[in-house]
Amino acid sequence: MKIGFSANYNGPGGARSWINTFSYYCKNKGHDIVYGFNLDVDVFCSIANLSTIEELRKIKEQGIKILQRLGAIYLYYDHPSKDFVNKKNDHLKELTSYADSIVYQSNFSKNVLFRSIYDGNEPDGEIIYNSTNTSIFKRNGYKVAKYQNNHLIILAIAHWGTPHTSAKLMEVFLNVVKRFKEIDEVEFWLLGKATSQDEACIKNANLSNITVVDLNNPIDYNLMPCFLRTADLVLHLKVNEGCSNLVIECIHTATPLVGLNTGSLPELVGDAALLAECTPTSIEEFPTVNIDQLVNSMIHTLSNRDYYKDKIYDRTKLFTQEEHYGKYLKKLKELAPH
Repeated sequence: MKIGFSANYNGPGGARSWINTFSYYCKNKGHDIVYGFNLDVDVFCSIANLSTIEELRKIKEQGIKILQRLGAIYLYYDHPSKDFVNKKNDHLKELTSYADSIVYQSNFSKNVLFRSIYDGNEPDGEIIYNSTNTSIFKRNGYKVAKYQNNHLIILAIAHWGTPHTSAKLMEVFLNVVKRFKEIDEVEFWLLGKATSQDEACIKNANLSNITVVDLNNPIDYNLMPCFLRTADLVLHLKVNEGCSNLVIECIHTATPLVGLNTGSLPELVGDAALLAECTPTSIEEFPTVNIDQLVNSMIHTLSNRDYYKDKIYDRTKLFTQEEHYGKYLKKLKELAPH
């Protein structure tokens, strides 16, 4: 079977990361893969908004069936213009209208995010969680060298979103870091794609416990598991995510995680990680984070990190490649000509 994907996997963000891992899985199952617009395929996998409406229209006219994978929407705090956000979500709905089959990445993605832009009547679709390339993201393997071996590393790593959202996340990050100023053995690493203004804001804060900062470059996919295995704790600050790849990757690398009680995180981590409360719980505005609870959860997890390593790793059985990528591949086979 020849499978088309919306785009190649080079670039930042969870959608590209998923293309990387799922197409790798399909290749290992003996299928041919094509990245980008191509009419010489048996079935097409459209991811988020990476295809254009014109491309999907032409694919549809050729009689090629389309599987649409949906995760996130634009939220009103992502941009100051409400009209801009509405247009982006209308565009996503138009892309989805070409789909022969729809997959949502989580219950939250389907029942909260997409329900909100479809006025309570989101299209039918199956919920399939993400997995990851378990030959790379595994508990044992290479790590990144620490500057001081006796220090504990708290890693905040992400594709941080729009400039408006990333600025809010950097503010939360700094509020957390300031609470650790008197704890000499803890240092923070801040990585992933944001803006030059965000990086300047972090550096201008002049906090000595932030020892690694690079917000100009997305993390190389093959280095990501090395960073996760090095970290003693991952600080997950992104809010209202459809299905965080970072959480799945932490599960498979046995990296303790502390995050926020928003989006799909509660259904992904269960009781394997501590999540701080946020208010409001609505997706209409960026939440206020309970910093005290977040910091206390981080300190508790660091003090019991061996317990949380085992606890989060135990969830690998819920996010296996065969369980989740197998379901995607089955749906593509059902759509392809017989």
